[in-house]
Amino acid sequence: MIFGNIGSIISDHYSSLGQETGLKNPLDYIVLAGIFAVFPAIVGFVLANYVVLWSGFITASASVLSVLTGFSINTIILLMRYDKDGSHPYEERTVRKTKEFTLYAILAGVVLIICLVFGIVVSRIGGTAGSGLAFVVSGIVYSLMAHYFLTLLVITHRFWSLIHGDVL
Repeated sequence: MIFGNIGSIISDHYSSLGQETGLKNPLDYIVLAGIFAVFPAIVGFVLANYVVLWSGFITASASVLSVLTGFSINTIILLMRYDKDGSHPYEERTVRKTKEFTLYAILAGVVLIICLVFGIVVSRIGGTAGSGLAFVVSGIVYSLMAHYFLTLLVITHRFWSLIHGDVL
């Protein structure tokens, strides 16, 4: 199936997060879901309540997110060569986890760009601040943006670990 790997990318991402943070029981995974799903959703829909998407913002965001997603793709390409040089096993594990997170960032970036395109359509048909559709689309886009930026922060942490040789 053409989209069969998407589930694997998502499960690798969250299981890697759980392993890295030492989460063991189901309650820990609920906390993790709160940080990476509930918190961005709250931020996104609070923002949507006050600021509805408008075409200038969407156009600028689509460009920025396309560049960030492109950087993530370049990161994967560079990391493919990094772990073949017989480096330390801890670094290999860090590289593998960084690859998993970067794949997830690419997936999140592509989904976000698709939502921004949908937001352009909604803004062109005249979604106003009182419109339910404009609120929902704005909330989803802002939530995905918050989640995407959290993911990029974790990737930055992993790169820091690679550069400084620290074990995750």
